[in-house]
Amino acid sequence: MVRELRRLLISPQRLAGADLELALEAEELHYLRRVLRLREGDHFALADGVGHLWTAALVGGSGAVLDQPVEAPLQAEARPLLPLQLAVALPKRDGELILRMACELGIDRLTPLKADRSVPAAFNSGRCSLILREAVEQCERLWSPELGALQPAEACLGQPPLGLGLLATTRHEGLPLLATVLEQTSLPPMLDWPPLCASALAQGVVMAIGPEGGWSPAEEELAISKGWIPVSLGATILRSSTAAVAAAALLSHWRAGL
Repeated sequence: MVRELRRLLISPQRLAGADLELALEAEELHYLRRVLRLREGDHFALADGVGHLWTAALVGGSGAVLDQPVEAPLQAEARPLLPLQLAVALPKRDGELILRMACELGIDRLTPLKADRSVPAAFNSGRCSLILREAVEQCERLWSPELGALQPAEACLGQPPLGLGLLATTRHEGLPLLATVLEQTSLPPMLDWPPLCASALAQGVVMAIGPEGGWSPAEEELAISKGWIPVSLGATILRSSTAAVAAAALLSHWRAGL
């Protein structure tokens, strides 16, 4: 039944210490009443983006009443044991598409990069956060992905990756496919991870995707010197948005099988 209800994302700060009644903001009321066309007494799902879900009914002029106490949510889900991250040089076009699809595919952290060959484009963190919020509500995930601050690619690639660091690149002979590298990353099922293994893998996997013009030689050399593993996403040259979505899908599918 819960999956049939449309969702609204509310920050955990607003829910902390609240009773069953919750005041809604103007934008939230517009979404529920005008976009979803809910009426007085209609129910919807309410998520906090950190693993919890409640159901609630729309009441009064500007509020909702939760069906469950805040401290006893209808659903609770632990944070993924193996977090997945995309560090991507967002293109001037399709940047919002990358954010939306990465969220839908289960990526846990998104780090926007400014690479040597990036086309100058304004990075609006507020707009990006809104895109992710809408995607979380639409795809019904309980954990909202983290959005990092825009940073130079050198700052990201110049640090040894925590966990498994993968660098998507092209025009190099003999590069292993991303799918092959993941298959060869031998891991026992998550429930059987020993403490040491679980601790190391808690850092997760980070996949770096370059701009439309590709990484510069200096960026590639820097990344490889710091332990990033260069991988291929196939025989053809992909646009940044295609590469990011393809990588996200492969990573998500691989993690689901652990």
